[in-house]
This record gives sequence, structure tokens and C-alpha cells, in this order.
Amino acid sequence: MLAWKCGRNGAITERTGAVTFKNFKIADSGIAGIEFSVIEDVADGDANVKGGIVVGNTYLNDDDGVIKNRTVWGYIGPRTENFTMSGVSFYNFDFQKSAAIGTCSHCFHPASTDSGGRTFTVNNLTFDAATVPRRINW
Repeated sequence: MLAWKCGRNGAITERTGAVTFKNFKIADSGIAGIEFSVIEDVADGDANVKGGIVVGNTYLNDDDGVIKNRTVWGYIGPRTENFTMSGVSFYNFDFQKSAAIGTCSHCFHPASTDSGGRTFTVNNLTFDAATVPRRINW
């Protein structure tokens, strides 16, 4: 999947079972490149992201300043357990308080019913040292 300049997210799931997002390429999203809201009724690792590239701001598609004037994440994790992410690369999250990874999907929304961190497994992630000063922003 290829997504760019999405007003909200490049890819989002709400109530998700055994789903794999594989080799997504996402840039210039308004809130997050990828967001998983709630994982339901699956074993640890059955809901996952495998491979891919997430770019916070390419500086090519932001003439209106929407991206550079807000905080965005490469990935926002679910409000539940049992999620895995592997082999994803993150670039250009060097503006505002943006970061490659966040947690607690929708917890910043006023109607949120849950807030707090969850455990999810990651491995083989790449963060561009020059353009990702914050790997995680809770």
C-alpha cells in the first residue's frame, strides 16, 4: 500500500483481529502513518505490521503548513495488548513534538475512555538518526 498527504492517517484499523500490514509506504499523514485502535481475540503477534517505510514530512507536500505545524507519529499503537511490529523504517519526524512511535490510539481525543501504555513487541526497526530525534512520544 502507498499513502501520502492523508488528512488523518495513512492506514487505520479500529476493532482488529489477525491482520498484517505488510510493506506499507506512507508519507505526510496528518496524525499518524499507521494506527491500530483495538486488537481483539487474537494471540500475541497475530495483529502486526511487517516491513515498510513511514515518513513524517517529505517537505514536498506541505504548502499549506498542515503537517509542520502539528505533532504527528509514524505509528500509534492500540489500547490493548497483543501487537507486533517488525522491519519498519522511520524518517523525518524532526518537527514539533513528532515521533516515530506513540501508544494509546485515540487517547488524545476528548471522548477517550482509556489512557495508558500497553505492551507491544517490536524488532528490527530503523530510525534515521538525523531526522528522528524522538523515537517514542507517549
